[in-house]
Amino acid sequence: MNNTLKPFPTELSGPINPEASTKGAGVENHRNLFCAHYDDCLDEAVKRGWNSFTCTRCPLFHQAGDYEGGVEAYATQRRFA
Repeated sequence: MNNTLKPFPTELSGPINPEASTKGAGVENHRNLFCAHYDDCLDEAVKRGWNSFTCTRCPLFHQAGDYEGGVEAYATQRRFA
């Protein structure tokens, strides 16, 4: 990972509809859930009182995570960490 890049969440005016993934508006189109900085960005959004946020303007948005099993396996792994 390039350490010179900083996470950069951007406020969204409304929440992300998790059922909108077929329309291109789902979570996976707005956030990189596998980013090492995701928790920091989530904390920043909460501190600023944002309703929601997107990672699309962040230079780290397209970094790939190497998690087998997809987002649900990753979430389960994080829950037990």
